[in-house]
Amino acid sequence: MNVSKKQWLLIHILLLSVLGLAANQYIHIKNQKNTVTFLDIGQGDAILIQTKEDKNILIDTGPDGVVVDRLSEKLNFFNPTIDLFILSHPDLDHYGGIMDILQKYDVKKIMITGIASSSDIYVTFLDKVQEENIPIIYPTSNEDWQISPNLILDILYPFNNQNLIGQAVKSKNNTSISFTIRNHKGEPLLLSTGDAEEDQEKELLLSAQDFSAPRFALGHHGSKTSNNPNLLKAINADTFIISAGKDNPFGHPHQEVLERLNGKEILNTADIGNIEFVLE
Repeated sequence: MNVSKKQWLLIHILLLSVLGLAANQYIHIKNQKNTVTFLDIGQGDAILIQTKEDKNILIDTGPDGVVVDRLSEKLNFFNPTIDLFILSHPDLDHYGGIMDILQKYDVKKIMITGIASSSDIYVTFLDKVQEENIPIIYPTSNEDWQISPNLILDILYPFNNQNLIGQAVKSKNNTSISFTIRNHKGEPLLLSTGDAEEDQEKELLLSAQDFSAPRFALGHHGSKTSNNPNLLKAINADTFIISAGKDNPFGHPHQEVLERLNGKEILNTADIGNIEFVLE
């Protein structure tokens, strides 16, 4: 087969592009630290934890397929894997992009509370999980999960004496998986309570668990129905993260909540896009 000079040039350009991409990915892997990124997906939640060992833990997806675009900017091109997907609770602004995730990425395990939901997307999601034999984890507060040699997922809610599997509930928000990320010394790095509102927050406080953390993902996108002053006092965070859409119809974050934070650092994806921290 005769190959023209122009074709050879195109082939060389393609090979150099592939080699450049490989080099960038290699450098990315070698320099990698444990990080958490609050993805800018609009009005909703999507949190990505990446470990030094190139493990990816995704908590929620936001409302739609935008999450795939955000993940493509963060994940290793040669490792299209979500090692653990955690769905805090089945509200659309937390799982609307799940089918896009399952289509593009190899999801190894999922963590859900198991509460009942008749949503078409949620039912399709569970059918897909069953079809692909993806293991399901139902978390409880007496279990910790080692997500890397240096990071621990400390489950705070659901409690170990609860069984939410198949349960119809009045408020999905008040069944949100809540957790603290800790380092290998057990020191807290980040706290998330999903969309937990005051009822669940009060239950958490009564459980007498340790909620202190330097960073707190404000509950329910900074809603005044969450972020009880007593919980905020127990957390005693220095930095507060809000995942919300610009000019969202709910008015999140509510001014009332912002005034509770006493001038501490507040970061909002609606204002600055992705928000990333090193976990150490």
